[in-house]
Amino acid sequence: MAGRRGSLDPNYKQNDGLMSVIMGGSGSTGSSLVKNILNRHPKIFAGEETSFFAKEMIYDDWSKAKKRVIKRKLKGLKNKGYHIYNGTDMIHKEYGHTKKKISEMAVGTRSLRSFCDLFYKKPLNENGADVWIEKTPANAACFTQFLDHFENGKVIHMVRNPYDTIASLWDRGYDLHYAVGIYLLNTACGLSADHYIGRYHTIKYEDVINRPDVAISEACRFLGVQFSADMLTTKKEQIEVSRLAGWNHDETANIGTHSLGRFERMSEEKKLQVKAAIAHIEVSEAGKARYGISHFNIRSLCDALDYRYKEVDNQSANVGMRKALMKDRLDRLKRGYATGIYYPLTLSGKDEIK
Repeated sequence: MAGRRGSLDPNYKQNDGLMSVIMGGSGSTGSSLVKNILNRHPKIFAGEETSFFAKEMIYDDWSKAKKRVIKRKLKGLKNKGYHIYNGTDMIHKEYGHTKKKISEMAVGTRSLRSFCDLFYKKPLNENGADVWIEKTPANAACFTQFLDHFENGKVIHMVRNPYDTIASLWDRGYDLHYAVGIYLLNTACGLSADHYIGRYHTIKYEDVINRPDVAISEACRFLGVQFSADMLTTKKEQIEVSRLAGWNHDETANIGTHSLGRFERMSEEKKLQVKAAIAHIEVSEAGKARYGISHFNIRSLCDALDYRYKEVDNQSANVGMRKALMKDRLDRLKRGYATGIYYPLTLSGKDEIK
């Protein structure tokens, strides 16, 4: 950790009273819903997803990363985690910066934190806010690096029942192996920051749906702002959020229970496929080394998060899963991703995917 701190701008001075927060976790865990609720608080600004804080290079080598902040495609910054995504999405009207301005701010700063101060100064001032929140699911892979760089920073980890989450991701068009990989690695990476007492906070999607007043008031307490019941009622949102194909819930709408139990509403054939994929996909030795995580399969995550693990006959493994993982690794190699070289997934009881 000391090495990372040594790369920070020695002349940097954090703005007094301001708090920097990122949210992350697996996709389809309700992070957009919670972000929009928190954004209704007058002291909080939560803008569109930027994918910025999911990039490993911004923490490890800002002098190199700052030249690529607005680059896309092959020159774009790559995610640290399992998500394949090149570049950032920082040009949104609520942030108020042009592509040229963002580039100038990045190149002109000596540290990641000083760049973020400049980037968020305008929206914070315009909204009279003291807290900025950035939500990108892939942020979970960089929680510990973020907390090491932002001494006044905090992270919010969104979690949800793995069976419902993976069923939702599959319905949204992700391949089943990819959906399991996202849940497993994002959740395990997120939990690796739970030892940052007072700076790490978990929110369960089921609690937001069943007990929204309790879940959101606890989040507000964590952020040091006063909870108001008005936050739970839909207003004219500052942020426009599209409802993706496969969603059962409009995350700008009022909270409802219809999005729970996604897995149980699937056909028996699909439920068996989901259970088999969950039972047999686990973190590889390369994944353990790269991410420094302590949970290597979804059974372990269920135990840690108090979700019920669903047993499945060992013979029910999806026969095409190994082929899918091998193809995924090849795709990552072609695109220059570290997860292609150090492939983070394998099948239980099998050799590493090569």
